[in-house]
Amino acid sequence: MRTKLLLMIVTMISACSVLYGQNSKVQMPKMILVEGGTFMMGNNNGSSDEKPAHKVTLNSFYIGAYEVTYNEFKRFIDATGYRTDSEQPDSLNVKSGLPPRAIKNGTWNKNRDGSPIPLTDSLKPVGNISWNDAVAYLNWLSKMTGKEFRLPTEAEWEFAAIGGKLSKGYKFIGGNDLDQVAWYLGNSERRVHTGGQKLPNELGIYDMSGNMREWCSDRYNELYYKVSPESNPTGPDAGSSRVLRGGSWGSDATRMRASYRDKEFPYNAVRDFGFRPAITGPPPPPPPPPKEPEPAVPDALKDLDAKGQIDIYGIYFDIGKSVVKPEGFPEIDMLVKFMQDRPKVRLMIEGHTDNTGSEAKNLTLSEQRAASIKAEMVKRGIDSSRIETKGYGSSMPIADNKTAAGRTQNRRVTVKKL
Repeated sequence: MRTKLLLMIVTMISACSVLYGQNSKVQMPKMILVEGGTFMMGNNNGSSDEKPAHKVTLNSFYIGAYEVTYNEFKRFIDATGYRTDSEQPDSLNVKSGLPPRAIKNGTWNKNRDGSPIPLTDSLKPVGNISWNDAVAYLNWLSKMTGKEFRLPTEAEWEFAAIGGKLSKGYKFIGGNDLDQVAWYLGNSERRVHTGGQKLPNELGIYDMSGNMREWCSDRYNELYYKVSPESNPTGPDAGSSRVLRGGSWGSDATRMRASYRDKEFPYNAVRDFGFRPAITGPPPPPPPPPKEPEPAVPDALKDLDAKGQIDIYGIYFDIGKSVVKPEGFPEIDMLVKFMQDRPKVRLMIEGHTDNTGSEAKNLTLSEQRAASIKAEMVKRGIDSSRIETKGYGSSMPIADNKTAAGRTQNRRVTVKKL
């Protein structure tokens, strides 16, 4: 067991990358990207302040893979000389007209009996942290690293806890077996444990169920869910308490669900009050430009648009001649409109005939008919470079149109996309 614990500690240390800035000893905590998305926040089967379940949409953000440790917080204290709320005289709250701290828990670096936190606890999550202390630490970390660290919003915390877009709908955070994912009253021996020993959730985040209750940035209001905006909610504008999430080593199993809410005055610090960092993620990509509607295609030309080829039989020519008659202009106008709507399209016009009595004459006449169609299209504004022509005689497959007297008048024209 001891070997396993040492291995976990080494793994946690290696997960941190050093950022050399104003303070080379400051380590960048391991941060997990939570891609933006939409989820149902709250729980209609939970406590009154978890109701109603409501739709929330969030932008992407980063959240710490682990809760902030004693060792990380100590660097801040050593660098700044900051005194936490639990180290301040309680009378300061009373003089300010605020309720006094009701529980004596020790401080971030001392046990309840006044003895120092042992060195062996340096990689455990720091406790006895007020909301004010957490914000002060994150402001300092932002200055040291150049990153804008903050507390997660309550909505961000819950979305990250359930696994974001990768959520599998577990009963608890990371699984359905509470003992595998959380330190809580049933297995913690009433003490905090080194982070990362239980299974992570779907995103690779540890200890969101149990170990330490975690501060969020939001003010608390029991009825806030009834008026919460759908997009990126940040909590009510007023309120004397701040939100805590996640349950702790001292909480029973009923507080281990992702939707469970807790609250406390921002200056109060309790042994199982901790936190984890967050960073605003990359902005969502701009919406794609509106797609140009596909130009309408007459039924007669749908195969040309979809398959790239069509046979047209409605273009009339003078008998034995190659000049397009006015009766064929509607089909030519359709082809012209087709090309105007698709300025990059080029077409091949293929003429067909076999009724001249000579294969050579058939070929010449079919070429002339294709050229006549092209000329009419050029007259209507189509650049001649976009149209090619070809003629076929009786050597190519044909479709005969028989007159009542039995005379063949094949007027087929094939149009192809190039």
